[in-house]
Amino acid sequence: MNRFYKRYSDLIFHLLSENKWISLAQLAERTGFSKSTIWRDLEFLETILPENWKLEKHETLGIKLKKPESGTLETILSEIRKKNTYFHTLKLILKSDGIDIAQISNKVHISRSTAYRHIEKLQEVLKESQLALTPSPFKVVGDERIIRRFLMQYLDLMSFSPEAEQEWLHSGGFQQDLLEVTSEHSITLRTGAIQRLKMVIYISNLRISMGYFAAFPIAFLNVYKDSKFFLAAKDLMHYIAKEKIPSRETQLQEILFFAVYLMSEERPTNRAKHLRYLRRRRIGEKEHPFSVCLERLSDIAGFNLTDDDIFLFHIYQTFKRIHLGNEFNTETLQSSMLQHLPYYETNPLFQTLEKLVAETFSKIPLVFSKLNVLEIFTLFQAAILRRKNKHVIQAALVCRTYYEKDYIREVLKYHFGHKLAISTLDSSSVDLISEYEEFDLVISTELNQSSKLIGHLPAINVSAFPTGSELMEIRQFIHDHFFEQIGLDKEMIYPFEK
Repeated sequence: MNRFYKRYSDLIFHLLSENKWISLAQLAERTGFSKSTIWRDLEFLETILPENWKLEKHETLGIKLKKPESGTLETILSEIRKKNTYFHTLKLILKSDGIDIAQISNKVHISRSTAYRHIEKLQEVLKESQLALTPSPFKVVGDERIIRRFLMQYLDLMSFSPEAEQEWLHSGGFQQDLLEVTSEHSITLRTGAIQRLKMVIYISNLRISMGYFAAFPIAFLNVYKDSKFFLAAKDLMHYIAKEKIPSRETQLQEILFFAVYLMSEERPTNRAKHLRYLRRRRIGEKEHPFSVCLERLSDIAGFNLTDDDIFLFHIYQTFKRIHLGNEFNTETLQSSMLQHLPYYETNPLFQTLEKLVAETFSKIPLVFSKLNVLEIFTLFQAAILRRKNKHVIQAALVCRTYYEKDYIREVLKYHFGHKLAISTLDSSSVDLISEYEEFDLVISTELNQSSKLIGHLPAINVSAFPTGSELMEIRQFIHDHFFEQIGLDKEMIYPFEK
C-alpha cells in the first residue's frame, strides 16, 4: 500500500534525515528518481504540507525541509495519506459491498478518468495480496481471512480509530470487558493489544454486516475450541452482531477468528520463568530452527544474543506471532511499520536477515513477509545498540599536575559518562602502562614519540583544556572500538554511517 505515495515519502524521509540543505542531484541519487520528477513532486508537496511545515528552495544550496518542533516523519506521512485520493478510493471500496465509478468520482472529488487510474493501481496492489477487484460495481473478493488481514493493514496504516466511527457502538464497554475476561482466563496482553483487538471487532462487524463470515478448517476449530483463548473470545461475542450470523457453526468460526488474535496478543505473565523455559527447552534443542536462527544471528552480531534477556523475550514472541499468522492466514503485526519499509529493505543487514530467516525456517515451513523481517531487523538493531550502550573503554589518563588531572577527568566524565572507565596516573609512570593488560586507550597531555606506548596501545593527546576536535577523536575511538571488537560493519547499524 505504501506504493501509493512512495515517491513523496522517499523525498520526505531523505529531507528529514539530512535536516540541512541537499541538492537535487543528491536526492536523485538517493531516491532513484530523475531531477525533473523530484522537482515536480516537490511542487506538489508544497501544496499539501501541514501547517508550520515549510519547503525551502535555493538555486545553489538545493532543498531544505523545515519542520515544527514537534514534527516527525510519522505525522507528515499521515497528513499526506489523508490527502491522497488513492487511499480515499480504497476506503470507499473496502467499506462498501460494491461501488461504481460515478460514486467514487463524486465522493472523492476526482474526475472519472482519475478514478479509473486509481482502480488500475488498486487492482495491482490487491493482486499482490492474493485478492481481486470485481468489475463495476467494484468490490474486493477473495479468501475472507485475507480480506480482513488487508483491512487490518489498511486501517492500521491510516491510524484508524474505531471510536471515531459512527458504527462503533461499544464506547468504553468493550475495553473494560476485555480486561476483565482476559484476567479471568489468565491472559496477559502485549503493549497496544487493546487498540488492535478493538479493530478486529470493528472489522468483524463490518464484514458480517455485508454478509461475509470467517471460515477455518474444522480441524482448527476442534483443536482450539477448549482453549482459554476460545473461551475468552466466546465471553466477548456479544460485541459481534450475532443476529446477522446465519448459524451456530458460523458463530463458532467468528469466535475462533477473534481467539486467534487473542493468542497472537498474549504476553507471558512471568518473564523470568518464560526465559528459563526458552533457555532450557527451546535453545537447548540444538537442531530446532529457533535455536539455529539465534546461533546464526549471534554470529552476525559478534556476541551471544541469548544473553540479552530483552532480545530473547521479544524475538520468541515475534516468531510465535508469525507462526500463528501463517497458520491461520491472519494479520497480527502492527502495519504502521509499512511506511518505513521502503527505507530499510535495501539495507545490507535487512537483506542478510531476510535470507537467514527464510533459509533457517524453510523446513517448517514458515513464511516471512518483509514486514516480519523489518520487525526482526529492529529487534536485532536494538540488541546491538543496547550492547554498544553498555560498552566501556578502560582508559588511562596521564597528566602533569593534580589540577590538570582533576579538570580533564571531569570533562571526560561529562562528555562520555559511563563509556570511559578512567584510571589516573602520574606522567612518570607512562612508560609502564604498556605492560598492563587492562587498558584499551591512553589519554595524555604529554605523550612523545619516544614513549614505549607507541605501537602498543592506542593513545590520544589532549590539551590541558581539551578542545572539541580532541573530544571528537575520543568519541570516534569509543565508537570504532566497539565495532572492531564484535567484528560488525558499523554501516549496518543505525544511523547507517557512510
